[in-house]
Amino acid sequence: MDLQDDAGSGPALATALRTFRDSGMLVLPDVFDAARVAALRSAYDELLRAELGHDTSDRVQPTDGRRHVQMQMPLVSPFSDVETVAHPLVVRVLTGILGDGFHCSYYNSNTAFPGSTYQRVHRDAGPVFGTDLGVPTPTTAVVVNIPLCDFTRENGSTEVWPASHLIVDSAEDADVDLTTRAQSLASARMDVPAGAVVIRDLRLWHRGVPNESGEARSMLAVVYQRAWLSWRARSLRVPAATWESWPDHVRSIFSTAPVDAEHEEAATA
Repeated sequence: MDLQDDAGSGPALATALRTFRDSGMLVLPDVFDAARVAALRSAYDELLRAELGHDTSDRVQPTDGRRHVQMQMPLVSPFSDVETVAHPLVVRVLTGILGDGFHCSYYNSNTAFPGSTYQRVHRDAGPVFGTDLGVPTPTTAVVVNIPLCDFTRENGSTEVWPASHLIVDSAEDADVDLTTRAQSLASARMDVPAGAVVIRDLRLWHRGVPNESGEARSMLAVVYQRAWLSWRARSLRVPAATWESWPDHVRSIFSTAPVDAEHEEAATA
């Protein structure tokens, strides 16, 4: 969905928001230029090597699947740059989805190494009211995926089940594994080029799939939620230098994240 021509407003924005409501995800092409993607990928690969060394063969995440690795991201440049965490176009779309005052609650990443296997089908968050409400609610939280390379069938582009965010579990269904339930539903693949951004409802069913290429397939995953949602950004730490470099509107987005001691001392001085 190209919103660049009308600066993310007007009819194109209305169409984008409708697409998101209907399918549970939205692709925004050409958000980042090649230089920014390259800078993010270079910095990410350096962090990943420091985190894992060379042994990734037995890494298993809670969603299963060998050679799928998650890593929490530090709020330092280039990962904390305004262009990365609060791109103006992305912010306009997020405001349309989540309302004013939304905030970041989680900053993670996902890498599928060559030889990765299928994950089980899962969702990152269930219905807000569980099985107590028989109709779907509006979106309360999304993940913004920033691919650090082209996502293709060969390198394991994420498999998604469009509109599955609208599925409300019955008490009986809640105990059935989503991999089993998904067998009768149509899926799609998140084939997107580097530079694009994918916004996905946290309830959308999805899974990582085998990476049959010779290179790691990586993306950043930044979670944003409605202002009133009580999940706090406990896994985030904002370095003083990052906080001081941010304009007020970005500080607002990260207002629930703990700041480091240096900033706390400065704020109370």
